[in-house]
Amino acid sequence: MENNVRRRIGLSVLFTEDEIPAREMIARMLKREVRTLYLAENGQKGLELFLKHSPDIVITDIRMPVMDGLEMAEKIKSINKQTPIIVTTAHDDSDFFLKSIEIGVDRYLLKPVDVFRLGTALREMERTIGIARDLKEKTALLEEYRRAVDESNIVCKTDVQGTIIYVNDEFCKVSGYSKKELLGRNHEMILHEKVQENLIKDLRSTILSKRVWKGILEYRKKNGNSYFADITIVPILGVHEEIMEFIYIGHDVTELIDLTTWLKQLSSTDNLTQIYNRRAFNDLLAAELLRAQRYKTQLSLIMFDIDHFKRINDTFGHMTGDEVLKSLVRIVKGSIRSVDVFARWGGEEFMILAPETDEEATYGVAERLRREVEKHCFDTVGHLTASFGVATFRGEDQADILVKRVDDALYRAKEGGRNRVEVG
Repeated sequence: MENNVRRRIGLSVLFTEDEIPAREMIARMLKREVRTLYLAENGQKGLELFLKHSPDIVITDIRMPVMDGLEMAEKIKSINKQTPIIVTTAHDDSDFFLKSIEIGVDRYLLKPVDVFRLGTALREMERTIGIARDLKEKTALLEEYRRAVDESNIVCKTDVQGTIIYVNDEFCKVSGYSKKELLGRNHEMILHEKVQENLIKDLRSTILSKRVWKGILEYRKKNGNSYFADITIVPILGVHEEIMEFIYIGHDVTELIDLTTWLKQLSSTDNLTQIYNRRAFNDLLAAELLRAQRYKTQLSLIMFDIDHFKRINDTFGHMTGDEVLKSLVRIVKGSIRSVDVFARWGGEEFMILAPETDEEATYGVAERLRREVEKHCFDTVGHLTASFGVATFRGEDQADILVKRVDDALYRAKEGGRNRVEVG
């Protein structure tokens, strides 16, 4: 008779979750699947269990009392960087992704957790951990391991002067150069010109001191584009401790660098209009206020929104409303300076930060924008109007005071009949 019993995962797992129903549901599944299960209701308890039992895998929620999941994960990674960590979360904001990347979280699952996907992830990690243990315990596989590294990583060797004497196929694939084009060239000649001289000096000093150098280098491809590689440079010593050559081993991290850049941009950009969001605007306003206070310069705000915007959504639908907002942004961007900060404040409300601009000049900008909006014929909805508030920095104004004054000015413009500019 065929045996259909599912094999247990031969690993120990720490599961940290403060919500009792979620913890009990996942715990029932894990008890069936894994060899040993440790449960904790917050990050502090989870860290204590990790220090006591050294589990193979950690699964954790993010938002918990006492210590949250990312803080616990960061502490665990500082103890053992190799411990796989799975984060479960109901949140998908960019701050979470950036922090997760910085910590080195291995995988995340959105709540409610799909137990099948969790089981699949655990089995994949079981295989990964098993491979790592085999590589560590069986020194007879060293040569096979070297070949695996050579096939899946960028590998390059140079002589003491930095002349390339060996590159593997992966190096050629990533860079676009052939082996013939690379051999005999100095390694520094294929670095991107944007690489800072002090970084190159640090690299040289480290490896010539017979120490290992680790870091991310930006290279130039044959086609002129750049790529990033996480590189480890190891000096190879002779029998008399003299440097014989250097071996460079690394992997292409361009996608990770691009993702991190994209996430940072995402955290400061409004998704619909592709201008600054409120969070980014507040950061920039705080910086400009400090500058204005220090150097006694002018600074003004313009706050505006489309009159009767709710009617547009109710009559034509939210997709049309979105197109109106995007058209409005194009009008405004074409009428303000490059030094002005333009942001979506929320809904149909927008904000402009005008550095080194007094009240009279800012009023003129707002009035010009009001006329531009009024004369524009928007697709589907036709002509619209907008109301504007203006406020100028006064001596020791804090950000919240200045924002309240411009918000009050916009309110008066609405109360005064709309399609007008008021000063706060």
